Amino acid sequence: MATAIGIPHRGYSLLASLERYRWLVIGLMAAPLLIGIGVLVDRQLQGPQPLVINLGETPPASEIQVYVAGAVSRPGVYFLSDGDRWIDAVEAAGGPSADADVEAINLARRLQDEGQVLVPRLGEQAALGAAQAPQDELININSAPAAVLDSLSGIGEVRSQNIVDSRERDGPFSRIEELVERKLIPQSVFDQLRELITVGP
Repeated sequence: MATAIGIPHRGYSLLASLERYRWLVIGLMAAPLLIGIGVLVDRQLQGPQPLVINLGETPPASEIQVYVAGAVSRPGVYFLSDGDRWIDAVEAAGGPSADADVEAINLARRLQDEGQVLVPRLGEQAALGAAQAPQDELININSAPAAVLDSLSGIGEVRSQNIVDSRERDGPFSRIEELVERKLIPQSVFDQLRELITVGP
């Protein structure tokens, strides 16, 4: 009688293979989960990420215009930066002249747009005080020193001295229009100054 040779069932063979590689399959399936858990734990340990705000480049300082007059090398209107100080304006005008009294002014003072920096000459303390009066105070052309008259736009050192000489030689001014009538300044300059000057006592 022939003996039958046993042939393993195909389903049994597949189950045996799965049983053999069971831990490998479980490991492959669990790997992504473990990696995800590790990333979350690491983020928790590091704390929240800092908030970064990019404000771009720092905008340039605002430009201002300042009139520098008196005892400086090159009186005139200069463009400077907001936050600059009197010493920056004096340097922009070529620095103080040889007869400048820089000790009489505060070079650390901040500049203002449309402001004026008046550097007095030696012995002109009174003129400095008058020049630093409130801007709405009119300048008396009969009593203002040359340094104060020099601070007016369009006057300058020569014209300011001519005004002083004229009132001493020809008498005080009775009207501000006499500045033009005595040919001390042109009409165009007078039109700019008529609201800034007076002939009061």
